[in-house]
Formats: sequence, C-alpha cells, structure tokens
Amino acid sequence: MENHEHHKNHNTTNPFSHQHPAQPIHFADRTKQLQYFKQTAKNSAKLNPPAPLNYAILGTWGQGKTSLVYKLKEIALNELQNQIQCACIYFPLMPQYCQNWDTFTENFLKKVKTTTQATQNILPKIKKEIAKWEINLNIGIITAQRKTGEKQPQTLNLTDALQQLWEQHLKPLGVQIAFVMLDDLHYFPLKAEDSAYLNLRTTFQELVNRGCNYSLVVTAHSLLFSEIAELAEPIARFFTPFELKPFTFTEVKEAIDVRLKTVKNPTIIDDAVIQLITEKTIGHPYLVMFSMSELLMHAEEKEYVGLKDFQAAWPDIEASFGRMIFAQKFQTATDKERTLMIAIAKTQKEYVSPTEFKVFGKGVAELFSRLENKELLLKRERGKYGLFHPMFAEFLRHQQ
Repeated sequence: MENHEHHKNHNTTNPFSHQHPAQPIHFADRTKQLQYFKQTAKNSAKLNPPAPLNYAILGTWGQGKTSLVYKLKEIALNELQNQIQCACIYFPLMPQYCQNWDTFTENFLKKVKTTTQATQNILPKIKKEIAKWEINLNIGIITAQRKTGEKQPQTLNLTDALQQLWEQHLKPLGVQIAFVMLDDLHYFPLKAEDSAYLNLRTTFQELVNRGCNYSLVVTAHSLLFSEIAELAEPIARFFTPFELKPFTFTEVKEAIDVRLKTVKNPTIIDDAVIQLITEKTIGHPYLVMFSMSELLMHAEEKEYVGLKDFQAAWPDIEASFGRMIFAQKFQTATDKERTLMIAIAKTQKEYVSPTEFKVFGKGVAELFSRLENKELLLKRERGKYGLFHPMFAEFLRHQQ
C-alpha cells in the first residue's frame, strides 16, 4: 500500500456526529425512497381534485428516520421548486404534545406560523400571510355543552383550521401541495379512547374531501405500525410505508465519503476498514457514525486510515460503544428485564423464544413485550426474538 505522508495543512475536521440527524448536505443513500417521493410528490401536486399520497417512514432507533424527513423537506422546497410549488409544516412531536388529541392540536396550531416553509419564490409572501393568520385556540373537537341562554364561543378544530390556512393563505399564493411532517408519531398512545391515529386519518381524509391538498408525512418505529395494523388496518393502509433497513457496504462507503467531502477532509479510509465497520455495526447508520467519529479521533493526524490503524483503535471504540451507548440503553430496563437480557445474551443464539425462559415465570411473555417496546429486543418472526444488535449482546455477556 502506498505510503501516505502527513502534511501540516491536512484538514482534520471530524464531520461524523452520531448525536444529531443527518442534515440534507450529509444525506446518503435511501435512493429508492427519494426517487419514489419525487415522482409521487410532483404527481400529487398536480392532481385535481386532490388525491395526495401520505408517507410513513418506519424503522428501529438510529436508522435515520428524522434524517430522511429533513431530506424530503429539502427536496420538496428546493430540488422540485422549478416543477411544483410546495409548503412544508414540520412538527417534531414530544410526549407532552401527545397526551391527547386536543393537546396535540393546540400545540401544532400554535407553532404553524414558525414552522411553515415554502418554495423559495413564494416564501416571502407565505411568511407575510402566515403572520396574519389568527385562530381561536379553544379548539377541542368536542366542545363543552352549551348552557341555556349562554352564547357558545366559536371553536375551531384541526380540520377547519387547516382548511382555513389552505383556502385563505396557501392556495391563493400558488401553493399546489402542503406537506405536514410529524416526527416521532409513536409518542401518541396506541390504545386511547380518543385515538390520535384515527383522528389523523379522519382529519386528512376530510381535508382532501374539502379540496385541500395536504400530504401527511410521519416517522415511527416499525413496531407501531405492526400494532396499528392489528388494531385498525385501514389506518396502516392510509400510508405508503418507507421501511428503513441497515446500510450495505456501498451505502456505508457513500455515507462516509459524503461527510468527508462536505468538510473538505481529504482523509482516505481504506475499503477494508469500511468493510469491517459495516460488518461490526451490521450497517446500522447510528453505529456507523459513532464508529467513524471515534476512529477519526484516534487517527487525527493521518491522511490514510488502513487496517492496522483500525485494529489499533477498535478496542477503544468498542469500549466507547459500551460506555456511551449500550450502558445507557441497559439502564432503561428494569432489574428483571436486565436479568432476562443477560440470560438471552449468554445463550449465544441469534434468535430465542419466550418458552426457553420458563425460569422467569408466567410473566416472561410480558417481559419480552416490554423489551420489544423499548427496542432492546426485536421480533424477527412470530415467537422469535433477538437482541437489537450483536455488539449489545456482547456487552450484556460482560454484565453481572
């Protein structure tokens, strides 16, 4: 292998941040999803009467769901701006917003003015118009019973509010389609009297029925949509799913190259190193970024990172995985859940069944279910589960 000498002006900027979603400039791969979105977004913008598609970005933790939302927003507002006129309302959900439907609606409508973006050539006008938009925030779907002789205050539900926004502000300024992007939909409780999932479907179906071209884009973990399909299959059918899978070697290489080029870091990462990172992380995007961040810190003064450099750095990187990622995830489990995970890891099996752990008593199926909800266990097929990552299993085997 060619000897790469160090130059004083070598750029050592480390662009690999695992703590934040990838910004569009750093985005890599997901080619099929991007192409499908471009084609269908253009088509949905031009249909009259409207019949927009709705999209659900699904995956386990760290697979890049939010990163893909950021990229879709960038495509709609910038890449497609010469073909269609779009508006995007991006709203990251938090547990406190999702306690019930009214709480969500109120917080969403309060933030519409600051979260709405539009295609560049109409953006100034949209911002000016949105600033004028006033809504009555007494917005419950079900209003209090009117007392005899009292005048009932006017209320506005989410459907009416978004219709007003479309008819009075968006459509008159040339917006052809508006994307409502809700990040982390799984914060809504699945089983509730006032189901947010049913309300979302009803709201956006009715908006289309009223001639308003809103397309709903949501992110959620894969398990949520499996559960939704069991409880109310039409809700799952309401969305076109984008199921995110781990990166292949080619995709890991692209993700690494894109980030290095963005910050003009000329460091060369040998393909054999990229192959090992892909194998050890199983292409998990979050773990790939973490590995590369740690590796570049170890090889800060090098223009070329080869197998020897990687092998020298890996024990420290592996220790960082345990300390900074796996230990934190381990702490999210109860004592009994931790004991079960350790027992699963010590079997050395890729897949296990709850029936193999009768020593945990009648509640073992519930323990498996809780660990699945925490994304510490993943259901591989009916009745078969595996720990979310082999490196996590190795970490567990060293726990007491």
